[in-house]
Amino acid sequence: MNELVDINQSSKSRSWIAIAAIVTSVLVLAAVTSSSRQLGGFSLTSAHPANERVIIAVEGMHCDGCAAGIKAMLKRTAGVISADVSYERKEAVVDYDSQKTTPEKIVEAINNLGYKARVKNNS
Repeated sequence: MNELVDINQSSKSRSWIAIAAIVTSVLVLAAVTSSSRQLGGFSLTSAHPANERVIIAVEGMHCDGCAAGIKAMLKRTAGVISADVSYERKEAVVDYDSQKTTPEKIVEAINNLGYKARVKNNS
């Protein structure tokens, strides 16, 4: 009878070890995936990030509300990762995925709102 109890205990221990190994694997995979997103778009399958930055001159903004509206629209634009639009500097600094959009498409999106935009600088 004692041997039967030891076998059951051993089986339970192995089950817990297997569960712990699975949970650890999932956590490691989640950490790697999260880190790859934070490192500027690197992926496990691509050695070259597709992220680029463009500075766009924007004419026609009259206030910070205009800048906020342009920023909100840019954040909804396919391929745009982030945007910082400044009324004071009359420009938008846009980080984008070059595999999904281009500076010209970003300029066009701003122009479609009624502003006059042009590429000022590609970084």
